[in-house]
Amino acid sequence: MKPLSVKTIARCNKLLSAQTPNPLVSLIRLTDTVDLLDIHQFEFYTVWLKEWNGCCPSAFGWKTCDFNDGALISLPPEKPIDQELWKCESCQPQGRLLCFHPSVFDPLKTSKHYSSYSFFKYRSSECLHLSQRERLALEHEMNGIEEELYWGIDEYSYTILADRIRLLLDYVSRFYHRQFILRHDTHLKIVDYTDRWLDNFFIAGKARYRELPTAGTFARQFDCSPDYFNDLLRHETGKDTTDYVKFKQIAIAENWLRQSNKSVKEVAETLGFPSGQAFCTLFKRLKGHAPEEITSRLKFKHIDLAN
Repeated sequence: MKPLSVKTIARCNKLLSAQTPNPLVSLIRLTDTVDLLDIHQFEFYTVWLKEWNGCCPSAFGWKTCDFNDGALISLPPEKPIDQELWKCESCQPQGRLLCFHPSVFDPLKTSKHYSSYSFFKYRSSECLHLSQRERLALEHEMNGIEEELYWGIDEYSYTILADRIRLLLDYVSRFYHRQFILRHDTHLKIVDYTDRWLDNFFIAGKARYRELPTAGTFARQFDCSPDYFNDLLRHETGKDTTDYVKFKQIAIAENWLRQSNKSVKEVAETLGFPSGQAFCTLFKRLKGHAPEEITSRLKFKHIDLAN
């Protein structure tokens, strides 16, 4: 069934029997809404803060190492909504729904943590599972947004609402970081598999005729979103997928130059570089010296041993 598209926040408020104090931002208490039988997609950002009451967290990727006092799901515009977000069979919907127009996101791009808002591209099964303290902190920030909404519209409203939403999202980023810490053991296995996969990919010479792997390549293998995999890898290694692949290329290249008879050109071609110059440029940037210096030192070493 094609999702019913809700284009405006005012329309959303009407569907959910909520008021519209501001056409760009809305905060809806789910316990006060009517039941919706149709699946919807909204053409604006939504942040769902859910109270589980001991039910249905597994539907959203809950793991035994996670907290279980609430969950937060962030959806970008036009993404279909899981029916479980409204309610489940064993409970009525409880929590809050924050909606904001894409234009409100523009000032948020100046936040130094803007790049960490990638959780809007996560799947619902990769949502944030909250402790009671974290849930109360997010409820506090939503209370501030609600208070500003009912303050009235003036020349300060847009800026204050954007700042309050930014603060809420910064808290979400902070708590996701904590969740990555709790999932460290599980994520290490993913990183280890990724490392071995890359070793096999490059050593087998597959980079000669295939595109270099991306976050999407590994996301398909682990059944997760590319952005979640990218953030997972960055948290565990300090590098995103693109940089991690580059460092792996150069690590293998350095090993080959030291322990094999491969030329710089052969190494570059086997590892999938478009040219020897591109390989040398990246090698020097990451290692601080040209690859030829390794082969030159080995030649001098062999000459000294021969003498």
